[in-house]
Amino acid sequence: MRPVILDCDPGIDDALAIFTLLAEPGVAVLGACATVGNVPVDTGYRNLRDLVALCGRSDIPCFRGADLPLVRSYAHDPLIHGENGLGGVEIPQSEAPEQAEHAAVATCRLLREAADPVTWIATGPLTNVALALHLDPSIRERVDRLVVMGGSTARGNVTPAAEFNVWSDAEAWRVALNSGVRITMVGLNVTQQVACNEEDFAEIQRMPGSVAQAAGEMLGYYEGVSLREGWGEAKLHDVVAVLEGVRPGICGTMACHVDVEIGNALGYGQTLVDDRAKLEETNCEVSMAVDAGKVRRAMLSAIASF
Repeated sequence: MRPVILDCDPGIDDALAIFTLLAEPGVAVLGACATVGNVPVDTGYRNLRDLVALCGRSDIPCFRGADLPLVRSYAHDPLIHGENGLGGVEIPQSEAPEQAEHAAVATCRLLREAADPVTWIATGPLTNVALALHLDPSIRERVDRLVVMGGSTARGNVTPAAEFNVWSDAEAWRVALNSGVRITMVGLNVTQQVACNEEDFAEIQRMPGSVAQAAGEMLGYYEGVSLREGWGEAKLHDVVAVLEGVRPGICGTMACHVDVEIGNALGYGQTLVDDRAKLEETNCEVSMAVDAGKVRRAMLSAIASF
């Protein structure tokens, strides 16, 4: 079994990624953590617990994490994911008890207790990740890979320079990149190639079950926002990162040196990807290509399995 810890900010595409992850055979999810990002952390934590329970996996402990970025302030923008983070879709509330342990503390403990090196997947800002690495730097020896959705080799999506997850807490990204942990970056340059098309959407709508119903309603909202804003079909950003985490190689990667701009107000959050770096200077495997059809088929199969 591949041990996994998920850190996320649910979020519609986080929800789809959770469905995809929890249906993946041969994966043991040790814990799931919520951070501030797409929604305030309390909203994200509630969504995380409810989504995990909807999949029948209330056995997975869920932890509340950072309510603010390391340095910056935070303001919730409901444009993309709605006020509740799930496009207004209501799902049954989890009856599992809330965990009192902070996500960063829990992550350190889970990594230390794991029998094998862990795949750490982060689909939101890296605030919890940075906090955990500060709390116990030795955990880096327990991480097989840190697979992160964020950044880009080209332009951003929240500013011309920056992708949302990095822009939300660039300082946390700087911590992760300098930590010595083996990182795989799954950025906009690949995730924007993977979208849920009309045939996929229709297939989900025909599926029975509460997970498929929730996925269809969330995707309907997400697609409506994407089309209204001129972004095209709904992109499956976080699904790509989760699948690269549990199916290494679904993205083609290149060893690069990556740094993040934290000082320039206009460029804040830009990922500076240097593919010219010597191998000994590299700190990140950067995704350069993706099998979009394989990602979409995996997500559809996962939703149908519940």
